[in-house]
Amino acid sequence: MAGFVQAIGIINGLLGIVQFGINNFESQPPPGSTIKFAIGLDSQSGLTNAGGDLPDVRIWNLYGKFVGMTDDPGSVGDGDIGQVYVSHENQGVYSLMSANDDAICIAWASTTWSAERGGNKYAVSGDFGRECGGTWYHSGMFPYDNSQYQPDCFWIDANGDQPNTGFQVRWPSYAGVKFNESSKDPGKFCNGIDFGLRTEKDPSSITYYTNPTKRETPSTPKRVSWAASRLVVSDSASHSAKRLCESETSMGPDFAHIDEQLFCDMGTKTLYSFCNNGKKTDCFNMDTQKLATAQGTRISASTRSPYSTVVDWRKGGKA
Repeated sequence: MAGFVQAIGIINGLLGIVQFGINNFESQPPPGSTIKFAIGLDSQSGLTNAGGDLPDVRIWNLYGKFVGMTDDPGSVGDGDIGQVYVSHENQGVYSLMSANDDAICIAWASTTWSAERGGNKYAVSGDFGRECGGTWYHSGMFPYDNSQYQPDCFWIDANGDQPNTGFQVRWPSYAGVKFNESSKDPGKFCNGIDFGLRTEKDPSSITYYTNPTKRETPSTPKRVSWAASRLVVSDSASHSAKRLCESETSMGPDFAHIDEQLFCDMGTKTLYSFCNNGKKTDCFNMDTQKLATAQGTRISASTRSPYSTVVDWRKGGKA
């Protein structure tokens, strides 16, 4: 077993890969999830009373179904790691931590799914609490023995001494293997789903992705009317139908890339391959410029292109 787990963290204000020592995870948890909370270390002139009551923990699966809860799990001292076990079926993708009356400052939180649930291990740094607007301070805690990285800790409390009463996490969002080097903004996680601080009394529900395979946020722009009747065709190495479809903020006409052999329906942000090599449905026909689905073509059965304007950005093409 490796001596650490990689996760997405914040280094010098930017997203990066950070490591959490394997001792931050439960080795053989019973069926369900074991969540560990690292608490900031008190000092004479810095952080004070960082230890306190561990939070209540509620668990939901990928599709937002509530599967289990543990309340009043006890207390944890400053500079220590407290543990909460929740028995449940399914994988515990979402967790909600609701504070109790004695405030704590969380440097990081980790989860270990039992072998029956896949054995996955995830961690989230306390830096995200700071980045997403929580009250915070330097934790004085090291998550891994081969690094000088020390995350900040953020406060949660139920009796009003601190403004935030809890937080939710979508654990797989912090998997290091999903880190995208082109995206350096930590604020992208402050969407209330991947990470969300709470201020209501005794929070008990989560916000979750209704289509987990296609994570769209309320900020996704709607396509303007003129773009719906246009098709752009390109073979440029600087362009990508895949990148357009996977972006939450792209907006414009449908796009076909010759070299990728891919078509992006920008109205629904759905990616299709070209119709070739015997593929006749759920694909884009470049000859007719139509989307062929199992239910039939999207526009009409005629040979006329459904687009009023086709912009050709290929070499020698006509814009």
